[in-house]
Amino acid sequence: MSLVHLPTELLLMIESHLHARRDRNAFTRICPRFNLIFEDKLYQGCTPQIRDWIILWAAQKGLDGTIRKCLRAGAKIIRRDRFRSHLKDRDAPDALNVIPRNPKPHPLTIAAEAGSLSCVSLLLAKGVNPNLLDEHYETPMRQAAGNGHVDIVQLLLDSDPDAFTGAYKLRRPLKYAAARGQLPVLKTLFAFLKDDDRNLTVKDAAQIILYEGLWHCEEGVVRYALEQGADVNDEDPQFAFRFAPDLRPEDYALRPRIKLVQSYKMGVAIGGVLTPGWSTPTPNTLHAAIIGGETSLIELILDQGFDIAAHSGPVLRYAVYRRDAAVISKLMKLGVTVTATMLYDAICERDDMFCKEFIESTIKRIREELRLRT
Repeated sequence: MSLVHLPTELLLMIESHLHARRDRNAFTRICPRFNLIFEDKLYQGCTPQIRDWIILWAAQKGLDGTIRKCLRAGAKIIRRDRFRSHLKDRDAPDALNVIPRNPKPHPLTIAAEAGSLSCVSLLLAKGVNPNLLDEHYETPMRQAAGNGHVDIVQLLLDSDPDAFTGAYKLRRPLKYAAARGQLPVLKTLFAFLKDDDRNLTVKDAAQIILYEGLWHCEEGVVRYALEQGADVNDEDPQFAFRFAPDLRPEDYALRPRIKLVQSYKMGVAIGGVLTPGWSTPTPNTLHAAIIGGETSLIELILDQGFDIAAHSGPVLRYAVYRRDAAVISKLMKLGVTVTATMLYDAICERDDMFCKEFIESTIKRIREELRLRT
């Protein structure tokens, strides 16, 4: 009699004598009938660590059925992150207090990044926090927003609106979506902000995405930000705050995830509290447009009423610290009269002895290169 036609009792006896995992796997794959009988046993024979990796792989591939099999076999899915972000004040930003030695992603973050709606729905149904912060300091919302998965963004918002109510809850997803030009996602997030009091105003959100659009040359994002009330002369530094795992102004928008190191723990004061992991790029829209290098965006900022006479100082300060004569040259082409005295005053007061030597040597080089008047 053919093996596939044997009674189930005999098949169970044969399977009980197979001890090697590869033998059980080969036996299970003989035909669909064997797969139905023995597949759950195959998953039950895995160690918890292997089941965890299977779930991550399945989340990346969008195989919600595989995740269900692992769960039936006893796999556990973490529902709250190790940083206890769900217990913090809702207006508090993420903080880089701890950098895990061997960070692990979370299945929900992986599924959101891959755009697997079925896997995201399954994991949310199992009670996973929709705004969970994994060990790479990534969130499902940020990954879904940055990769343009509007349906997943909407699903996460609908699953628990309170999880995304806070001054910093949607800031990182907004920045990532803006940097990658995901305009449909931005419209979804702005609709959520307009729907109720989310502790982040539409104007503030517009100011945040304005910088990202300028840094990463996304004209559609810049125009949308201006339509939503962004002000090109607003130099409040909070709108330019950047968290260490996020894109820097000069980074390529599709840059892969970076490895976090201890030096990233340097922070800035947010709400009067020193918060590790945050930094403040120059809060100046013309400076942001110059960093992006898109001529049309520089002209757009000027056309929107940018006060170049009043706000050229931060651009000069950046140029001197970076020894970037090209930026100063662009300012001069825009009609700003630049002198060596202006460069000196852009950095510090004349009686500041701590940086005098640095200032004088740097300005001397720039003055000679651009042939500036004293």
